[in-house]
Amino acid sequence: MVLKPATTITDQIVLLQQRGMVISDITQASDFLQLNHYYRLNIYFHKLMDSRDHFSKNTTFSQLIAIYENDIWLRNRILPFLEWIEIKARSITANYLGLNHGSDAFYKVGIYKNASQYQQLQSKITSQISRNSKDAVVRHHQKNYQNQFPIWVIVEFLSFNMLSRFFSNLQTSDKKSIAKQFNNSNDRLFENWLHVLSVQRNICAHYGYLFRRMYAIRPIIAKSFNWGPTTNGELFAQLLVIKHLSDPQQWQRFVRVLDAKATNDKYFDLTDYGFPNNWKTLL
Repeated sequence: MVLKPATTITDQIVLLQQRGMVISDITQASDFLQLNHYYRLNIYFHKLMDSRDHFSKNTTFSQLIAIYENDIWLRNRILPFLEWIEIKARSITANYLGLNHGSDAFYKVGIYKNASQYQQLQSKITSQISRNSKDAVVRHHQKNYQNQFPIWVIVEFLSFNMLSRFFSNLQTSDKKSIAKQFNNSNDRLFENWLHVLSVQRNICAHYGYLFRRMYAIRPIIAKSFNWGPTTNGELFAQLLVIKHLSDPQQWQRFVRVLDAKATNDKYFDLTDYGFPNNWKTLL
């Protein structure tokens, strides 16, 4: 199989024009494509098309740039909430397990529902620790504790995704106790939310698109959120979850900034992210 040949930026601009995109400033388009290559922008091109290889009427390159930059703006404001939630989840999990199952809780197979899943996670964490073998904390525990680590150290080697899987494999009684400390959350919902938000964190951290994105992994919406759908594949549903798990004052600041952005930026249409008309009431 022969791969597609590389194309020049000039050829890329011509192709976009042939497909119906309005490009009034060729220099601006060229500069933007130099910094953000065509393939990276491809998902945005497709989101702005009304049929295969044809842009909706009056789609402009300036519009594309604005939408792309709005995604950057939104990712940079969602990430701090995801970071806060991840760190709090690590802390609550470590504190609970350490106090209720001992500092060596990680090594007690009995606290996990699935021993095979535990072994897989243990292998990943061991590899992670090995990659950090020069870290002072790792060297300290290798030297003084025969390479054994207390649960509050272990959680710091867990990625958000690994933390989600770790929580999912805990016994139900422990999950209930941990989730309850997180804004009185239901354990089944909290398990789902950690998974969903760990995926969103990776999307945001790796500069993934948010514009008109439909997520395969979706949050279960609690009835107390007073929103109709029980699941939803757009960003708004995840923001409802983030609101529930976040600090209320920080969240309300975000809502005010979001409202101002939507009011003043003609290309920042909240319906492109699944927002309903009564979004301010819900958030």
